[in-house]
Amino acid sequence: MKGTNRLAIFIAMVLFTIVSIWTTYVSLRDSILPRPTFPIEFAPGRVHELSVFALALSVAIGLMLFALKLSIIDGQKRLNLFGLIGLTVVASISIAFNMDVLYRTADREFFLDYSESKVRSVYENYLASVQSDLNARKQELEKQVAKQEGELESEIKGLRERPAGYGTEAKHEEYELTLLGKTAEVELQGIEAALEKKLAVDAILLNTSVATLEDVARLQDALRVQVKDLAALTGTSMPAAVKLDSPFFAVFQKLFNFRTAGPLEYLILALAFLLDLADIIGYSLVPNRKEEKKPAAIWASVPENLMGPEVIRSPKPLAAVVDTPVMEELDEEPALADMNAEEFPSLSPRPQPRRKPFRFRRH
Repeated sequence: MKGTNRLAIFIAMVLFTIVSIWTTYVSLRDSILPRPTFPIEFAPGRVHELSVFALALSVAIGLMLFALKLSIIDGQKRLNLFGLIGLTVVASISIAFNMDVLYRTADREFFLDYSESKVRSVYENYLASVQSDLNARKQELEKQVAKQEGELESEIKGLRERPAGYGTEAKHEEYELTLLGKTAEVELQGIEAALEKKLAVDAILLNTSVATLEDVARLQDALRVQVKDLAALTGTSMPAAVKLDSPFFAVFQKLFNFRTAGPLEYLILALAFLLDLADIIGYSLVPNRKEEKKPAAIWASVPENLMGPEVIRSPKPLAAVVDTPVMEELDEEPALADMNAEEFPSLSPRPQPRRKPFRFRRH
């Protein structure tokens, strides 16, 4: 039965290792090591571009974890708290790739939505900033014109130092108003043109839908064509082109953004960890069977330097197998006089020092 259990555990570990190697390979191929590739035809008309370095690295990581698990099962390593931390450090690379593939499998549109949202957010923030500046400039010009109109009206009504009427001071205020109105009109025309161009960019964002990553790239190209003209009208700099992240780093940012993480993200984290370490942690947490204590040997208390059971200092182990009369005989002191001192030096009697006879001291 013990051999059957070990075989079942070994098969389970092999299956876990194969799945872990596959997830690591897919993540590396899609994100970090896409080249070089080797075409493999596994069906008529169906060719898989095998990433050489991705496959080699994934197999190396899987075999390393498999070897560590085997050493723990064989008793060469122990999985205590520090052992678990060390095994997690070794498996962290594979766990990270597991998170990538598991999350993109659970949400197949994640990377597309993430890429589109990243592109849109950059240009939407730019448009919001430009519109805010244009509205502030437009409002400031309108305030200046309104103020000058108020100055002229106050001068005509005599609300200032001069008497009411259209005098020299009123003519001067009207001149200032005319000059300010003309310059403000020119600036307002530029602002209106920039706002119209901003509406054109908004139309692209509103009417464009994406289905692939190529559509996301085309969306950004179309936006930059219009934003270039908008930047020229407003005198601002264009936003930098958005460089799309690899799927691995996109998933990593999503899972560890705890402000937006939900039950799915926490479930993926747990599954990615257990895919590599569940088998060995479960195996180590199961308690071992208690070993049955075997009775002590009959001659366990006999000194090692004796050739046989001539001298027995503690006859307790014999109580279960020897009759009572024999045990009474064993309780007697051994006859040391009949023993050879050279053969049993530890049992030979020690010489006692002689005492001098008692004598009175002479005075």
